[in-house]
Amino acid sequence: MSVAALASSVLLLLTIGTMRAARLLRQGQLEGRAGAWHDALHLATEEPESAPMPRLRESDLPEFLVLWNHLQESLRGDAAANLAILLRRHGLDTRVMEMLHRRSTRLRLIAITALGHLREERAWADLEAIAREPGPVMSFAAARALLRIEPRRALEVLGPSIATREDWPLARLASLFQELGPAVVTPPLMGLMMMRPIARLERLVKLARFGHRERIAPVVRAWLSEGEDAGVIAAALDYVEDSADVPWARAAARHGDWKVRVAAARALGRVGDRGQLASLLQLLRDPVWWVRYHAAQALERLHGLSPTELEALRDGARDAYAADMLSQALAERGRA
Repeated sequence: MSVAALASSVLLLLTIGTMRAARLLRQGQLEGRAGAWHDALHLATEEPESAPMPRLRESDLPEFLVLWNHLQESLRGDAAANLAILLRRHGLDTRVMEMLHRRSTRLRLIAITALGHLREERAWADLEAIAREPGPVMSFAAARALLRIEPRRALEVLGPSIATREDWPLARLASLFQELGPAVVTPPLMGLMMMRPIARLERLVKLARFGHRERIAPVVRAWLSEGEDAGVIAAALDYVEDSADVPWARAAARHGDWKVRVAAARALGRVGDRGQLASLLQLLRDPVWWVRYHAAQALERLHGLSPTELEALRDGARDAYAADMLSQALAERGRA
C-alpha cells in the first residue's frame, strides 16, 4: 500500500507540474503576442485603415478582446470609433457575435462588453433578453452594452429596471450616466420620475444629478409635498435650493427617519436664514451623531449668522452634545 500511495503521489505531482509548465508556456506565448496586439491597437486609434492586424488563433481571440475592451474603456471620440473600425475591417465583429452564444460565462461577458463598444445593432435583441435575466453580473453587462449602442432607446427599455434593480450597482450606473451626458439622460429620467407609482424612486433622484438640474429640480421638489417614503424625501431635499421650499425642509427636520433629518439640516444650511435657527438648534440636540454634525455645519453656513453669534450659541448651549458639535464646526472653520 505504501508503494502504491507513493506512486500515486509522484504521479499527482508530475501531473500538477506538467499543468503548471503548460500554463506558464501558454502565458509566455500570450505575453509575446500581446506586444504585437498592443502596437496594432494603438496604431489603429489614429490609422484604422492601415493598421496591421496580427493573425489571431481561435484561442487568442478572448485575450485579444480583453485588451481591446480595456483600451476602449480609456478612449472617447474618434480614437474609440477607430478601434471599432479595426475589428470590423478584419471580420472580428462577426466572431464576437458568435462568442455571445458560447456556454462560458467569461467568454459571454467579454463578447457583451465588446459588442457594446462596437455599437453593434445586430446584438440588440440578444442583449435586451440578457438584460432581463435575474443574474446581476450578466444582466448589468448587457444593460451597459445597450446604453452604449443606442442610449435613448436603451433608457426607455431599461428605465424600470434601473429604478428597481438594487443588484445593479448605482455607482456604475452613475458613471454611465455621466458618460452619456445630460442631453441624453434628462428626458427619460423625467418621464420615469413623473410616473406614479414607482418603486425605489430615490435611485432615480441620485442618478438625476447627471441630468439638467434646472429641468429636474421642480419635479423632484414636488415629492416633498407628496412623498411618504423616507428615501425619496431625503433625496428630494438635496434639490432644495430656493427659500420658498424652506417650509418643507423645516417639516422634514421633525421626520422620524434620521437620514431625512440629515438631509433637512443640509437643506436649511443652504437656503435658510435666521428664521430657521430654532429648527437647527433642535437638530443639534438630536440623538443621532450625524444629524447633530450636519446641523452644526448648517448653523455655521446659515445666512445672517455671524461667527460671534455662533460662539455665543456654543457657550450658551445647555446640551453637552450640542456644545461639542458647535465647537467642532468652529474649529473646522478655523482650519479652512
